[in-house]
Amino acid sequence: MLSSFLRNALLLLTLNLAVKGTYLFAIERTVQNLLPEADYGLYFSLLGLGMILQIVADAGLQLYSSRTISGHRQLVTKYFPYFLVLKAVLGGVFFIALLVTGYTLGYRGAQISLLLLIGTGQLLNSLVLYLRSNLAGLGRYGLDSAFSILDKLCMIGGIGTVLLFFPGWLSIQLFAGTQVLSWSITAVALGWLLRGRVSFRLPKFRPAMLWMLLRGGAPYALAILLQTAYSRTDAIMIERLLPAGAEAAGHYAAGYRLLDAINTVGWLLAGLLLPMYARLHARREDVTELLRFSVHLLVGGSLIVAVAVAAYAGPIVKLLYNFAEPRTASILFFLALTFVAQCLNYAYGALLGATGLLGRMNYIFALGILLNVAGNLWALPRYGAPGAAAVTLVTQTFVAVVQAVLAHRWLRLPLATVGWGRLLVHGGSLVFVAVGLSQGELTWWVGFLGLCFSGLTSVFWLRLFGVGELVSLLRGR
Repeated sequence: MLSSFLRNALLLLTLNLAVKGTYLFAIERTVQNLLPEADYGLYFSLLGLGMILQIVADAGLQLYSSRTISGHRQLVTKYFPYFLVLKAVLGGVFFIALLVTGYTLGYRGAQISLLLLIGTGQLLNSLVLYLRSNLAGLGRYGLDSAFSILDKLCMIGGIGTVLLFFPGWLSIQLFAGTQVLSWSITAVALGWLLRGRVSFRLPKFRPAMLWMLLRGGAPYALAILLQTAYSRTDAIMIERLLPAGAEAAGHYAAGYRLLDAINTVGWLLAGLLLPMYARLHARREDVTELLRFSVHLLVGGSLIVAVAVAAYAGPIVKLLYNFAEPRTASILFFLALTFVAQCLNYAYGALLGATGLLGRMNYIFALGILLNVAGNLWALPRYGAPGAAAVTLVTQTFVAVVQAVLAHRWLRLPLATVGWGRLLVHGGSLVFVAVGLSQGELTWWVGFLGLCFSGLTSVFWLRLFGVGELVSLLRGR
């Protein structure tokens, strides 16, 4: 299982770093640089609202499907038509919730139109994630990796053409509409691929079956809602509460784009881990080796990237954005460090989800929301958008540490399964090197690369994982 995880992870990361990196920095960044700051800030705020309410359309079905099918692959044919019926019904409820919430928050006219366009994209994204969960559940990890980038390839082709040949056409509405088209193409392609595996015919109406699936997805739905809420309310509160809030949200979005870029790695690896953990759990096999390797890989790697980006946040935002200023760098500093907590969340969230224990974390996620909202209400009037980024770091770290501790307790896994002492030494050494390099007169990119090299040296010196181990796993041993 470790070998399968590593080989598929390398394929997934290679594809996504190439394609999603191009999309985030060549397409999305350029769009934000060309459009008025308030336009993209409003889009980012509405996107956060759509992501929070997207759980209404998903209802936890994606995670429930991935976990159930990974352990019992014969169920994919039986459940698939009922899942589609539920997705259609829940999609209607999602749009009603989106309209009501948007109107309650004070959005009107063109803002509501943009919200509905973004909501359509989120609904299609939810469908794509569900269809991909069937591929992962069936063990088709390579195909799942390929489809993880198809929508971004479509965006690169569509918006890239506009930027090159018709820049005058660019608007935030065109950008959001192209996303809808890209997810539509991806959903149709996935449906065509799955046609031989599943039935797209409407099933006989069996309320008991629909109710069973809804109950199965409910714990995941609540967990995802709470996690998304405490990580995405920042943008909405910035845009609604601050003077010139849309502009401030645009600066927050600039920092968040870097977090999204590096966060892609953790999120994708978690998507691979969930069905693998579920398979091991269904067979009653040991999960400790996969847990150890995944935590060392995710947290050890995230520390290198997070410290390097935080140390050179100022030069990085000046390189990427023509509107960058000190608050943009401050936002990126805090959000970059958040990446470590998110990776720890991914490692243990996948384990708890695969073993059916994620629902137990809902009280902690709810506490995370309270901490996030209360922190923002205190920090925003005093420190603006950088204060919201600092609150996000505190919230994510609190939830990640509690989740890791409880996972070991609930699953009766020794804390020594993971080399926490070595991870702490690894992080401390990176901070020490970063402070030392900042005192010198090196060009920032030289210091950045030097810090990354020091981090890689630390990983192998502390034996978080070794070269021999990686080579053996890649060869399937």
